[in-house]
Amino acid sequence: MRIKFDSIVKFFLVSSVIGVAISYSKVYLFHGVLIILVLSYLYLNKLKIKIKKIPTKLHYIFYFMFLWYFLSIIWSINKIYALEYLFYIVCGLSIVLTLVYYNDSLNKLREIYKLIGSIFILEIIISLLESFTNFRLPISPYSPYVIYFGRELKYDENLPENIIQVILHTPTGFQWNPNNLAVTFLIIFPFLLLHKNFWVRFFGITSIIIVIVFTGSRGNFIALVFLLTVYSLLKLKRFANLILFGFILILFSNNVINYISSSNDTRINEILDSFNALKSYLFEEHYSEDSIGVRKELIKNGLEALKDTYLLGVGGGGSRAVQEAKGGVAGKISSMHNFWIELLVDGGVVFFIIFISWYLYVLWKLFYINIKTKNDELKYYSQATFLSMVSFPIGAISASSVIYLLPMWLMYGFSISVINIWILEKRRKKNEIVNTC
Repeated sequence: MRIKFDSIVKFFLVSSVIGVAISYSKVYLFHGVLIILVLSYLYLNKLKIKIKKIPTKLHYIFYFMFLWYFLSIIWSINKIYALEYLFYIVCGLSIVLTLVYYNDSLNKLREIYKLIGSIFILEIIISLLESFTNFRLPISPYSPYVIYFGRELKYDENLPENIIQVILHTPTGFQWNPNNLAVTFLIIFPFLLLHKNFWVRFFGITSIIIVIVFTGSRGNFIALVFLLTVYSLLKLKRFANLILFGFILILFSNNVINYISSSNDTRINEILDSFNALKSYLFEEHYSEDSIGVRKELIKNGLEALKDTYLLGVGGGGSRAVQEAKGGVAGKISSMHNFWIELLVDGGVVFFIIFISWYLYVLWKLFYINIKTKNDELKYYSQATFLSMVSFPIGAISASSVIYLLPMWLMYGFSISVINIWILEKRRKKNEIVNTC
């Protein structure tokens, strides 16, 4: 039986959502499917690369990103880390290009949205089970079976029982790490928030809020509040939405808040302290031993290294080498823990300015489409991706790094696809008018 190339593309995108959840050590199902995708493409095109013409060149930023980080190997302070970082970019680039070139019509975009959306819904269900029951994905860092997948258990079994119970009910979903899960759910949250079905909206956003609280991710909780604030300014006009938010508020007031106020759960206490943490992060200059102090010291070390390179950057993954050279912050932490500072320190000022400019331009285009389009489906996609991208910069700070967070690359590819399809739809309507005349 011959497998269609379209099916391979869809399987590849599904594998990018699943990510580390199906893997052994550092080898993912995603990597295997990527190889199959590339070989299938070359076979179908008789070893030739045929580039289809698309409406914009917005995806070129990722060609530039690859080239820049490839060249940075020359001046990188750690060549091995630079090559590793380049591999992450190649994986991300493959996702973006697959989405951008495959989604050449609204029908295809709809198919992909429904397909990967169903996998994300499965991840929400699994995350809720991990939060409230003893269920745990075998490959989770908190599962006793993780050792059979070439990985190590990520907590000390000699810890007090109450702390172990908190850890065992911290969700990780498909993303391995609680902060990465929280960032992922922040990305998909607007698609549920704006869904036309009331019950999908209600259960979707309630579930994600609960999971983010249970991850203990302060940055993503703040990002979620920011997202809802932006949403309220742009969209909260209909009475039905007011009822929805009121109902959720009552639900949390009567149930979750009672639990929070009587809880010794460190995750809950961190969420409650989110805005004090934000204040400390932004306005206090001292370097304490808490997570905020650690992040500030990481940033300080990174910016000092950037200055030493005359703002050229330390090369892909170089920020990690910088921290390691100093013995690691707090004795062990070497990841930058701030994706935007990581881009600045690794890629340098020139790359950072170009990338941020691209990011802001995509945001503007999505916002513009939302205003201009009369197609309800395109309006939904543009609004959701706009809200995802406007809140993502805040949420991304929580994770140690998101360069290998595959849902981030899905967000980029989907956003560009929405813009391209909007242009194609405009052209199609224009042609219809001309033909009618």
